[in-house]
Amino acid sequence: MHSQTNPPVHSQTNPPAYQQPYQQAGPPQPTNPPVRPSANPATSRQPAPGPPPSGKRITPMGWLARGAGLFAISVVSGLVWLAVKPEPPEPEGPPPLAVKYDFKPIRREEGFRGCQNVSDYKVQQFFQNEECEHLTRALYDTTLPDGSRVLTSIVTVLMPDADSARRLDELLTRDNTGNIRDLVDDGSNDTKDLPDLVDKAYASGRQDRLVVIGDSAYYDKETPKNDLALLDVSEEALKLGWPQDQQKPG
Repeated sequence: MHSQTNPPVHSQTNPPAYQQPYQQAGPPQPTNPPVRPSANPATSRQPAPGPPPSGKRITPMGWLARGAGLFAISVVSGLVWLAVKPEPPEPEGPPPLAVKYDFKPIRREEGFRGCQNVSDYKVQQFFQNEECEHLTRALYDTTLPDGSRVLTSIVTVLMPDADSARRLDELLTRDNTGNIRDLVDDGSNDTKDLPDLVDKAYASGRQDRLVVIGDSAYYDKETPKNDLALLDVSEEALKLGWPQDQQKPG
């Protein structure tokens, strides 16, 4: 009997792993091509999101504190504005006063010769020691309610200070002290057909350092001394003093 032997068992081995075919060595190829940056990147039209809400609510005391802070800022700003704002210019004299007569200017002359050269007697002596700074002489025409025509002279004298103006005004109001000659009395041009002004309706006044002298006379009838109607005209004409002195000749 033959002994049965098993055929030799060959050890089974795993088949060799798959190997890629040989390639020539070279630089590695990128899997995806690089993305080039855009020259003008697109911008979003949506606004940027704001900060997330804090979740905190402002208390009434917080609102009060904010209001107090804003009020303090407004007060400080107002004080600063008051400190730096320009001051308005001060008027050179009192504003013109309303007059009840219609005074129409006839002639006006600046005192280029000074006050001393157009004065007489004690008034002239006064100006020898204290000359005026400015002199204006003018003539006005007006008509009374009864139709009478009146000529009025207004002389404005600007002195260096209020004290010298006060002393001049006191001198002018005394009798027999002289006066500043008006344009008719001084024989100015185009005045020979006008009535003489001989201090029969004289008036004067002072505004700080400005002395104003007025005198009136009738055109077509005799001028009585201290005529009430003419005195009223002269008093009203004194209100023309500041505008006359400040007006520049044309």
